[in-house]
Amino acid sequence: MAIHRTAVIEKRVELGGDNEVGPFVVIEGSTRIGNNNRIESGTIITGNTTIGNNNHIHGHVYIGNEPQDLAYSGEESFVEIGSNNVIREFTTVHRGTKAGSTTVIGNNNYLMTASHVAHNCRLGDSVIMVNGASLGGYVEVFDHAFLSAFVIVHQFCKIGSHTICGILTKITKDVPPFLMVDGNPALVRGLNLVGLKRKGFSMEQREILKKAFKILYRSGYSMPHALEELKNLGENENVQLFIDFIEHSKRGILLKTPASDSSDR
Repeated sequence: MAIHRTAVIEKRVELGGDNEVGPFVVIEGSTRIGNNNRIESGTIITGNTTIGNNNHIHGHVYIGNEPQDLAYSGEESFVEIGSNNVIREFTTVHRGTKAGSTTVIGNNNYLMTASHVAHNCRLGDSVIMVNGASLGGYVEVFDHAFLSAFVIVHQFCKIGSHTICGILTKITKDVPPFLMVDGNPALVRGLNLVGLKRKGFSMEQREILKKAFKILYRSGYSMPHALEELKNLGENENVQLFIDFIEHSKRGILLKTPASDSSDR
């Protein structure tokens, strides 16, 4: 374990083995950190924060600070971060607002410079947030989603798995899985076919998702009718993700598309 002499670590902090803690790092509160993590200079980790193993936390990151929520009045809340994440410089991760609530970041995520994860957000695994991407409170981002630079996500929204959000996109509705969205206001541009291919989706898997996309975005069906047609495609785990996401959406899904778009064809 290599801990720089200028690092400040409170006695109640639980620190595992083989961690590297750089100069002027502050680790305080009821923080628990696993093994083989690298925490670079100037980073602050506070509050009730739990961090797993093999994470690389770059300089001047702030994890576990109070939420930016006027309703917060000092309740005990938490941050949980898994393993194998990269969190780049100047990123902020805030703890939950309500007593006992938690902000959660899973495994194998890459949060680039100055990204922001607000109170009570939940990130799955293998999520990428590019420079300046920001999540409002209670946002949920599912596995393998990609948020480009300066994407802004409104509080309580959900971003489905394998979705890509273009640079500067403003998101105020739930974004179903497998989509490509872009713009301010956000528009659905088509399926994230390049991303799906890179993730190993077979041609057959991509073809049935094309059918699902056309039912939802090109048929002109009402939402109840579209859901019935999706169910008529037969049992398919990826189509079922579409269905489950829509049926559990509370804010409503993003439906706007450019009239001239043909990228799904």
